[in-house]
Amino acid sequence: MSEKEELLSQVKKMDNKSAALVLKFAKSLKKGEPDLSAQKTRRQNDVQRRLVLLRQEVQANPEKWTVDSMAEAFRLTRSRFSVLYKQTFGEAPGNEKRAFLNQKARSLLSKTEKTVQQIAAECGYNECENFIRAFRKCNGMSPLQFRKNAP
Repeated sequence: MSEKEELLSQVKKMDNKSAALVLKFAKSLKKGEPDLSAQKTRRQNDVQRRLVLLRQEVQANPEKWTVDSMAEAFRLTRSRFSVLYKQTFGEAPGNEKRAFLNQKARSLLSKTEKTVQQIAAECGYNECENFIRAFRKCNGMSPLQFRKNAP
């Protein structure tokens, strides 16, 4: 029995769904259609491109985003989105969002005369104390100390 005949006899032993999938795959290879790994790579590239665009949006306006809203924009669960994000950028989305908020706060403190309370509100904090605590944790000093030491 030839190799082709052997394979056909094995396909005949399969259930209808499995056999149909194998035959469809064999036909696609015969037609020269791209294999599944090429399709997967295209899909991964598309996901990465969308993640980069989303990351740019979050960096521009971090106060408007939560990890849940980022996941929702991707139509994924929070946990699946977090895994993809971390695989792509090497950092959890929540950590990056906090880093972007800190970056914005530092910029506002050094380039404007806005009060700490105004900056806290602009960064999406409802309570100024929470902003000060988060800022101190990231920078090792209060927002006012940072402003005094800023170039």
